Amino acid sequence: MFLVIGITLSLPSIGLLFLDNASQLSNKIKYEAEISVFLTKDISEDQIEFIESGLKKNSLIKNIHFEPKQDAWDKLQTKLKLSSLEGGISENPLPDAFFISLNTLDSDQIANLINDLKTIEGIKEIVIDGGWIKKLRSILYLIKVGVYTLGSLLIAVLIIVISNTIRLQTLTYQDEIEVSRLIGATNSFIRRPFTYTGIIYGFGGGLITLGILKVIVIIFNLITHRIEDFFGGLIVIQNFNLKESILLIFTAMLAGWLASFISAKQAIYRLEKNI
Repeated sequence: MFLVIGITLSLPSIGLLFLDNASQLSNKIKYEAEISVFLTKDISEDQIEFIESGLKKNSLIKNIHFEPKQDAWDKLQTKLKLSSLEGGISENPLPDAFFISLNTLDSDQIANLINDLKTIEGIKEIVIDGGWIKKLRSILYLIKVGVYTLGSLLIAVLIIVISNTIRLQTLTYQDEIEVSRLIGATNSFIRRPFTYTGIIYGFGGGLITLGILKVIVIIFNLITHRIEDFFGGLIVIQNFNLKESILLIFTAMLAGWLASFISAKQAIYRLEKNI
């Protein structure tokens, strides 16, 4: 029973463990949230220097690249391989632009930064490449919902398994239960050993779950050096802390108590009807 509970609980626990480490993993992956700031066509050099100076002082900005409109125009012609493209256009249609790399993915911080930039004179348009950020958050949210759903289903399975085990024990001790009732034992007194058994099942299963997680974390951390270059650094998965470990064991014990209480109560009720 310890093994059944431990292995069953380890499935959603592994999901929660990796979900808790998702922020660490995302920070290890090489990424850059970028904002493109396009300036007005008639902006002066002094205003460009003023904007660049303000951007450099912002703690949310990692890198700044200024692209003059003439350089952008030359690159566009080179990329399109159309040297005569300028001949049909009276003036350069491209604006000066700043390409900004951020060191945060926090949507509130990014939104506040954009609002501040919009108030600066000379900035015409701001474009943020934030689509993949929303996708990342959606994926993490879906994973979290899936893990909690799986965990709920597996706990329900555990309750059924423990209930059946306790029911078999009540049948094994049927004669002792009947004798206890004849000498005046209350239903709560008769149920108590079975509920204690369920709690012990949950406690032992929770410890086995923690042991399984410990082994998985050790194995994972031993092999992460093989993909270190892909993530831009060594990834170390952290196990549950003391509070989370206690919560896991408490959940297992609670499931064991609930299952044993319901099963013992039903078994005693059936015995009362048969007497």
